[in-house]
Amino acid sequence: MKKLFLALSAFTLLSWAIDYSERSTQELIASLHPGGKNIALILYELKKREASMTPEEKRAYKEKLKELKNVEK
Repeated sequence: MKKLFLALSAFTLLSWAIDYSERSTQELIASLHPGGKNIALILYELKKREASMTPEEKRAYKEKLKELKNVEK
């Protein structure tokens, strides 16, 4: 039981350690989909980049946000 707890703890820490700053904005936008992994972290990274996005990236980002919000309803 202790080994299982340690393994789950390590997995959780590794999940939080993912560095999305190395990915391109297009890759991050493409990885946003309902049921996806680490959506909160991806959204945080994209929010930081929003001011420097191209018009096309902003459009795609806003579309993905609408898609995610529609699924939540």
